[in-house]
Amino acid sequence: MRLALRDLTAYTLEVREAHTKLNQNESPDDLPAELKRGIVEEALARPWNRYPDFESSTLRNALAREYGLAAENILTGNGSNELLAAAITAFVAPGTQVVMLRPSFTLYEKLTTIAGGVPRFIDADPASPLLPARDMIRLASTLDGPLVIACSPNNPTGGVLPAGALDALLGTGATVFLDRAYGDFAGDTLPPLHDRLVTFSTFSKAWGLAALRIGWLAATAATAREIRKVTLPYNLNVISEAAAVIALRNRAGRDETVARTIRERERAGRALAAMRSVEVFPSAANFIAFRIPDAHRTFEALCARGVLVRDISSYPGLAGCLRVSIGSAAENDAFLAAIEEVL
Repeated sequence: MRLALRDLTAYTLEVREAHTKLNQNESPDDLPAELKRGIVEEALARPWNRYPDFESSTLRNALAREYGLAAENILTGNGSNELLAAAITAFVAPGTQVVMLRPSFTLYEKLTTIAGGVPRFIDADPASPLLPARDMIRLASTLDGPLVIACSPNNPTGGVLPAGALDALLGTGATVFLDRAYGDFAGDTLPPLHDRLVTFSTFSKAWGLAALRIGWLAATAATAREIRKVTLPYNLNVISEAAAVIALRNRAGRDETVARTIRERERAGRALAAMRSVEVFPSAANFIAFRIPDAHRTFEALCARGVLVRDISSYPGLAGCLRVSIGSAAENDAFLAAIEEVL
């Protein structure tokens, strides 16, 4: 085993059963049954003894039409995490300086370390709705050929990059990986292509297809070709590809889910903030992080009442914090009633 890996821990999630599951930032809405039937019929029409389309051409073309790109600008994969791993493999060599926020999605640091890169952290204040772009720009400007990884809205805090920050980061000469897994809940749009920009998106959140693991990235054709060299072959099965293509035809349903989630996020945030001893952090995502006295006890007490949230108190800068995903109105009511009872 490589010595650099011995201090790493595996990405894990404690599995618990709960009636109200609000710990993984999933969509509260499943794909409509009629669309599911269409997916199954599409899959049944395909020979299962044959490999899927080598390039996922049907989905890439559908995404290109939806987002005003060319198919050559798009790569698809088994979740956006797989594509992030491939892109880091393509861009990060031993010693590469990689600027990232702390706290943020822990996989960024893990994949950087595996590739031999050097994580350079910028602390994000969870109480601010905006991420510390100036500090990221300042640090990137001092480094030689750095990579910047930014999740906006940031998981698990919910803050977003300020207007103009992406262009400013690119202006430093850095390569930028923008993870917009939660961008739909912030009303963002896919940024224009740039030679040093790779944008990662997912069907797991707003589109409600977490079980099928579908991600995609957008980049210039030249950049996409380089990342393609390190992706695994046949990395998207026929069922997942069919599901994504059919989901794209249901944009109105996705938009309804996003709008309802935003309304529920604001309602739940106001209710939490009104509770004694709860500090609610601003969020533009489909979750809310909050600080509470004795977070671990509160987490366990919620579990005992059938409500599962995420304990993020071990993240840097988030001592005493929990994160709750925004679910359906009934699920959010169950969470609010349970935490009020615990308090």
